[in-house]
Amino acid sequence: MWWSRPIRRSFSSTASCPKQTRQRRPPWYLVLGGGAATVYLGCRAWQWHVENDKRLTPERYVGLDLVDRQQLNHNAFRLRLATDRQQHEAFPVLSCLYVKDDSVQVMRAYTPINDPFKDGHVDLLVKRYEQGSISRMLSRTPVGDKVYVRGPMLEYDYQPNSKDEIGMIAGGTGITPMYQLIRRVLEDPEDKTKRLWLIYCNKTQEDILLKKELDALQAQHRDRLEILYVLEQPPNDQWEKGYVTQDRVQRMLKFDNRFIFVCGPDGMLAHVSGQRARDFSQGPVTGILGRMGFKSNEVWKLE
Repeated sequence: MWWSRPIRRSFSSTASCPKQTRQRRPPWYLVLGGGAATVYLGCRAWQWHVENDKRLTPERYVGLDLVDRQQLNHNAFRLRLATDRQQHEAFPVLSCLYVKDDSVQVMRAYTPINDPFKDGHVDLLVKRYEQGSISRMLSRTPVGDKVYVRGPMLEYDYQPNSKDEIGMIAGGTGITPMYQLIRRVLEDPEDKTKRLWLIYCNKTQEDILLKKELDALQAQHRDRLEILYVLEQPPNDQWEKGYVTQDRVQRMLKFDNRFIFVCGPDGMLAHVSGQRARDFSQGPVTGILGRMGFKSNEVWKLE
């Protein structure tokens, strides 16, 4: 009978499993091409970022558009370069920017006369010298072209309220760091520096840079700021004639707790305080200030 037969179970001698297939690798040239494309796109993205990031940085040169040029006298002009605002940062005082000329691989330091982080532009005063490659380059740069700058580069770490009196002796475009410092001190309500004074030397009245701005600051802060203009060729007897002298410096001194900044042509520096050392360190204080007894911790020679 059918129910008396044993029931046989059949087993396969091989396990039932999905058939494995070996995956083929893409050809080497596709791998190489994909990697090259990734690198290329990454480089292009970084290049776009660099070309469109107009924030000032001491880490690299940034191409800023020249948006305005204003002639000030026969050989000096004001340049305005467009940059991005950096309102959450404080532009350090005293600081300069390096401007480069790739054609001759030369750079020069220029001090902004405004607050680039706050204003969203850089204002530079440039005096054209026949032997100055950077000043010649800047004088030829048309509006709309780029100027490559790096910075801010800190020259001296000014600390508010560290001195009762700050003196400044400047010549020519050496006025720019002094103007930057004067504005910062007078515009900072927390800075209680008692006295600022400036001796500013030039050849002629026409050569005086920022005179309108300086006179306005002196009129507004007569109790704190005193300015003495000295001209080699004054138009009349109402001007101080000649050069910086010990007597003129002595007339300015009112407090013992003081510090003096000097900036200008090499000849003026040698006459007033001595030039910087060959390794660009400050070097000893010589010249007029050295003869007056000023020490290295009382004088700073700006670039």
